[in-house]
Amino acid sequence: MAALVFVLAAPMGAQTISLKANVPFDFAVGGLTMPAGDYVISSVLTSVCLEVRNASSGATPTFTTSNAAYGPSQGAGAFLTFNRYGNDYFLATIWDGAAAKGRAIPMSRTEQEKAKSASLGKPEVVLVLARR
Repeated sequence: MAALVFVLAAPMGAQTISLKANVPFDFAVGGLTMPAGDYVISSVLTSVCLEVRNASSGATPTFTTSNAAYGPSQGAGAFLTFNRYGNDYFLATIWDGAAAKGRAIPMSRTEQEKAKSASLGKPEVVLVLARR
């Protein structure tokens, strides 16, 4: 598995992510529900693996990401996007503002179920500003 991470990360160069954000709602990422609060988002070994650490509790889910296929131009600022289904929020993408592409978080099984049962065709996208 570790070799696969290095192979996947090789074309991406030395891009690292290091962001801070205050998320005002509970959200899910990496199969865990995280409480509202201050977070530090950073690369782990490569830019493919990221962790989201809660500054208060220290809870740190780690997960793999892929390039997001859409987004703002390079230098547009750092932010996180969340998919919202009713009162449930799921971390969807991380944009560090330094690269032309962001990092997409794969949908969890729980989010896939919420998406299927949602009365609307698409989730509401919520943006939270971050800082480098």
